[in-house]
Amino acid sequence: MSIEMKEYSFTVIITTYNRPDYLLESLKGALSQTVKPKEILVIDDFSSKDYQPVLDQFDRSNFQYIKLKESSGANVARNTGLELATGDIIAFLDDDDVWDDDYLEQHLRALQSADAVTCGFRFLENPEKTRINPIVDITQEVIKNGNKFCGMSGVTCKADLAKKLKFDVELKNSQDWDFFVRITLEGATFVNLPKPIYNYRRGHVSISTEVKSMPIEKVYPRLKAFKKHRTFLGAKAYNERVSEQVLSFIGDKSNKLQWIKVSLQEAGFVATWTALIMRRLMPKLLGKGKASA
Repeated sequence: MSIEMKEYSFTVIITTYNRPDYLLESLKGALSQTVKPKEILVIDDFSSKDYQPVLDQFDRSNFQYIKLKESSGANVARNTGLELATGDIIAFLDDDDVWDDDYLEQHLRALQSADAVTCGFRFLENPEKTRINPIVDITQEVIKNGNKFCGMSGVTCKADLAKKLKFDVELKNSQDWDFFVRITLEGATFVNLPKPIYNYRRGHVSISTEVKSMPIEKVYPRLKAFKKHRTFLGAKAYNERVSEQVLSFIGDKSNKLQWIKVSLQEAGFVATWTALIMRRLMPKLLGKGKASA
């Protein structure tokens, strides 16, 4: 005997910036859902590229296109969408990712007994490669280890909770982890669907490439989310996360000792030593091989 599901309406918030060709694919996916969203809000972060040729390919009654008056980043764009949303559930989608047709349907099933949901994904350029976390219940202890689940394109959240939390516009990275932390701090039921139900597109310049070539002064803003949640993490986890961030690509740096000095200053000796030795970064420091991810 099947159990009748609660009827929730979805607001889809798609954030986009200078990628009209990608929006074409993501919007098609959102409009092709087996569970039709109540509304789709496309929030353009003041793109300089012309979106009109793409927008003209769709029935404009099926979505709203809102262009911000200045470029302020993805978090401001998401918050703008939250302010306009009227659905029971918020589904976030970045313009370069593409949902499976039953993405919202599968999230809806999980949301019968949860307040927020994540899921696994496959890589759009190589669909045979997937990222799936087998953990179902996302607790505070689980999220202390970082976001090992997905980006915002794989997240749905009850609207009242999402609007209460909003996104921290001061953070330039780790926005998803910050959002996840605050979901757990609310005592909300947060679950993961351990299956790939959307396609994630790697950027032309990956995060790892950016970090490898990043000058040392740029590392400090990347620590901001950890500093924000230092009490939540506790001393040990905080130091481990910071040292891992600082030393993640130590083998690719020409000024290795300077990076080690930053780790020592920000995370202490034990965490720095652990990152170099226990995480197999010492071979990279000595230029004798690659560290494990």
